[in-house]
Amino acid sequence: MTIKSKLDEIYYSVIDSKFYRLINDFDKHISRNLRNDLIEMRPASTNGLWCCLLLPTILLLYSIQYKVSLLYNLGTCIAIGYLFYCLLFIVFMSVSCLVLKENFYGGCWASGTVSTLLMYTFLDQGLMFSFIYSMTAVLMFNELLKLTLTRFPKTFTIGEAMVVVQSIMLFLIMTFTRLYYYDSGDRSDKEMDFVFNVVMTVLSSVGIIVTALILMEDEQRTLQTLCYVTSVTGVYALVMLHGFVGIDCLITITSYIVLNITRLQLFFFWASLAGLAALAIMKRMQLAVKANTATRKVFHILASAVFLSGIIIDIHFMTLAAGCGLGVIILVEALRKADVQHVTPVLEEAFKIYSDKQDTGYFAMTPIYLYVGLACPLVLVPVHKGYELELLSGVLSLGIGDTAASWFGSKYGFNKWSGGVKTFEGTIFNILSQIMTVYLLELFGLLYVDNALLRIIIAAIITGLVEARTKQIDNLILPLFSIISFQMVNIICVLVQ
Repeated sequence: MTIKSKLDEIYYSVIDSKFYRLINDFDKHISRNLRNDLIEMRPASTNGLWCCLLLPTILLLYSIQYKVSLLYNLGTCIAIGYLFYCLLFIVFMSVSCLVLKENFYGGCWASGTVSTLLMYTFLDQGLMFSFIYSMTAVLMFNELLKLTLTRFPKTFTIGEAMVVVQSIMLFLIMTFTRLYYYDSGDRSDKEMDFVFNVVMTVLSSVGIIVTALILMEDEQRTLQTLCYVTSVTGVYALVMLHGFVGIDCLITITSYIVLNITRLQLFFFWASLAGLAALAIMKRMQLAVKANTATRKVFHILASAVFLSGIIIDIHFMTLAAGCGLGVIILVEALRKADVQHVTPVLEEAFKIYSDKQDTGYFAMTPIYLYVGLACPLVLVPVHKGYELELLSGVLSLGIGDTAASWFGSKYGFNKWSGGVKTFEGTIFNILSQIMTVYLLELFGLLYVDNALLRIIIAAIITGLVEARTKQIDNLILPLFSIISFQMVNIICVLVQ
């Protein structure tokens, strides 16, 4: 019996389990109800209901294993409340889609109560604060999830929507809490405070521009109006930076980059990679030829080179660049959808050439997922001994593994996984490429982490198999699986020792 046959046998034994059949029944009932109510999800064979477990699991593992900040623990309590809400939502959706159309708040009250009790019991927070904080978070999550599923057809599966909304709400709530209520931990880290303030200024400025575009009438969305809104937002950004960073904010930000030779070299390296990406897009637009999968993977490599170099050399600077880059990506996508004269047509043309077959909905989610997948470990992983390997979760699973699987599988893959288009050879190369990357980083003295090879072997096998079998967008879920895998293996290593 070959390895592939054995893995297929294990896979189908899992499918035949009672637990899997139960989940599959829920999935089928939900798909039927969605069709009956004419609610369109992203075309996929499953709804990915299990995805709602990923983020809460990551936060819970870190909160249990390490001494994290109060802010992180608050986020964990809210995430567990979101998980309870998602599970109740799945049960309701298996019965009827009325939960998407009517205001049923029973699930919100139950889930909010879970978060309230966790905060009150384990974090020693006041009962009133815990209740208001939790209920506000869950009610906002409820509204945004329903909006996401009903207003943006063919954009998400239910599982993907849950992960996206969990991420957005946790980010917004934790940012607000950090700004107005709690310290994030060791406030002696002045550099991280500086990075946080700059990133929040950039993202809030982008939020103002996007809000203005949404509120404008169609005839107002001109290049002249856009320049005016951008100018006003620039003034807002300067005022915010003046308050956060100081009166010489622009000089301080420039000095932070220019006066450190390592950061300056990183900056020019990243700029050159961005330039190569821009040239590739322009060249493909001139040829007017649809990009294939191999061509799109070039952007995986370029983006991964940015994050790999930044995480290895200067994590704080990488965090600053990642936050600002997220703002740019959100702004570009907003401009593409806003129908701004002379801007939207160019962006739309580039999107059509480079769009993936999974980008069937309202937004270009695949490139956004790629960027967020590479950057999310910078937010999710708290500082602890050996955390650099976990920060590379997105780079290893997406930039290295997924790209290697796509390239090698398309050229040399012959044995396809049952019921899919991914090849067994591509999966093997995915796993080996991740292991080899970590081995080389250790060999050249760029990574010092205990049990790094053991952890990457297990994590690579898990993410490689998930990449081969999942019907969800791998840019979104693979980094989360990678982080969980790293942590589970680390827990086992600690227990064994």
